[in-house]
Amino acid sequence: MQKRIACLDLDAFFVEAALLENPELRGFPVAVGGFSNRSIICSASYEARKFGISSAMPVWMAKNRCPDLKLLPIPENIGKLSNATHELLKRFCPVVEKASVDEFYLDFTGCDRIYKHNLDIAETITQAIAKETGLPSTIGISTNKLVCKIASNMGKPCGILEILPGSESAFLSHLPIKEIPGIGKKMEPTLKAMGVHYVSEILTLPIDAWRAAFGKTGEYIFNAARGICENQVIASENKPIRKGISRDTTLYEDSSSRAYLLSHLSRLTEKAIYQLQNENLSCASVTVKIRYSDFVTKTRTMTITRTDREADIYPAAVMLFSKLFQRRVKVRLVGLQLGSIQPGGTTPDLWDILLPEYKQNLPEVIKIIRARFGFNSILRSRSVINQTIKSNQV
Repeated sequence: MQKRIACLDLDAFFVEAALLENPELRGFPVAVGGFSNRSIICSASYEARKFGISSAMPVWMAKNRCPDLKLLPIPENIGKLSNATHELLKRFCPVVEKASVDEFYLDFTGCDRIYKHNLDIAETITQAIAKETGLPSTIGISTNKLVCKIASNMGKPCGILEILPGSESAFLSHLPIKEIPGIGKKMEPTLKAMGVHYVSEILTLPIDAWRAAFGKTGEYIFNAARGICENQVIASENKPIRKGISRDTTLYEDSSSRAYLLSHLSRLTEKAIYQLQNENLSCASVTVKIRYSDFVTKTRTMTITRTDREADIYPAAVMLFSKLFQRRVKVRLVGLQLGSIQPGGTTPDLWDILLPEYKQNLPEVIKIIRARFGFNSILRSRSVINQTIKSNQV
């Protein structure tokens, strides 16, 4: 049975959501982000993009390029509009996966009698979204998640792009390597140094060479260049519940600096909690692991009140680390695991309700920023790895 997969992306979602609350600014160069010159742009309207304004650009630079730029805060209706779109898509498609706040995968495989033509159903969906939410959207259609995601990126704004079965590799061949999801700012220069600038050039090297150079990542890059992707569309409600969330890191250089090791532990904790909250889960146990230079590995576990909050989890992790970090030997690995996972986050208590509104909304704002720009776009200061102290003694 031929796969029929689609990727729907809400165009300039943050700006469009803000314009629903400020319709008088439609047609003007508009950006969503902070207001101080030290802030960054979260999203820019297509009118603003004509001036070279883009996501993650400093506000001062954006203002220099477009003095008439209208700045708006991140709108409060983001979550409501995202959920409304998700529910609408489930009316049209039997399997809908919410990949992020503004991106959804749909699997129409086996629906040939209901939907004979991909373009017809795509047009019906985009029109329904525009009518019910007021949001523009783009759909990419193909036989797998990878290719339809790239197609949705290429079809913006407000487009519908179908890549016919068998033409996946030809569609990808002329594209720059940065269009392959996963080839980011770190990997792209490395590939260009190898003389690989376009997707077609990836295939000039055999898969064994890619495996030898980059392991599983190399195998993924080679298969992606051929338009091959085995990832399934899984409805959000059907995703298996995790037994635990683990994160660990092997240090570039063994260290006995408590401050350096705790900065790694803090970042690992932030990563684990980010995933916990994104999947609307909570945990009731914390485990910390450290491995010394002589490969002696120690772990300790603590039961905590069920939570998804960093304020509850990180202190427990630090306490466990302090009990483990007793030997006068350098450490080569730090790890963290959140266990006893269950669906549902923490129920707000009285003290949460009494907090100022901006503090109540802060966790959601951080999630939005990371969904847009990646996890490392915003970190606590204690999670920033300070290389100058990595080898200092305790």
